Amino acid sequence: MGKYRTRLYQITMNAINFFSKLRVSAGWFFFIVVAIIGRIHFFWPIILIVIGELFRTIASGTIVKNEKLATSGIYSIVRHPLYLGSMLIGTGFVLMCMNIFVGLYFIVFFPLCYLSAIVLEEQSLEKRFGSDFHQYRKNVPAFFPIKITGKFRSDTFSWKLVFQNKEHYNWLTLLATILILIIKSRF
Repeated sequence: MGKYRTRLYQITMNAINFFSKLRVSAGWFFFIVVAIIGRIHFFWPIILIVIGELFRTIASGTIVKNEKLATSGIYSIVRHPLYLGSMLIGTGFVLMCMNIFVGLYFIVFFPLCYLSAIVLEEQSLEKRFGSDFHQYRKNVPAFFPIKITGKFRSDTFSWKLVFQNKEHYNWLTLLATILILIIKSRF
């Protein structure tokens, strides 16, 4: 029985690795799908897209990847604000386009890719930061902020980190995708 459990674990971890690595490519492909087959049906979801990108920008301007455990700023209310931002962006485009293929793509690939990334990221953080991460994980929700505490500080944000973490490319991609959709809706 132990041999089968070990094999199942290996298969599961291989799948998690695969989908985690697919995350960035699947995200770019999502924007291509939206730009090609999407049509604007509603403008109000732009609010979700902007809020999502603001989450990502604030998180990118706070995190110093692989050097220190990010627990302040937006990371004091949610452990994965980048992924929460991506979910809001994707949901915004799905609601904006109201296209079955855009919706199905997002519903299938977002959970597979991002939940896989969360599993691997948390394993890595546990190894790297040990009890500090364990305590952080115990006190801060993974994905949906339950409450905003008084420890939310903005003094940890840096525009230099935003550019270093290349988040400005995401803003440009969002603007280009929305512009393409607006142009397509005019013709």
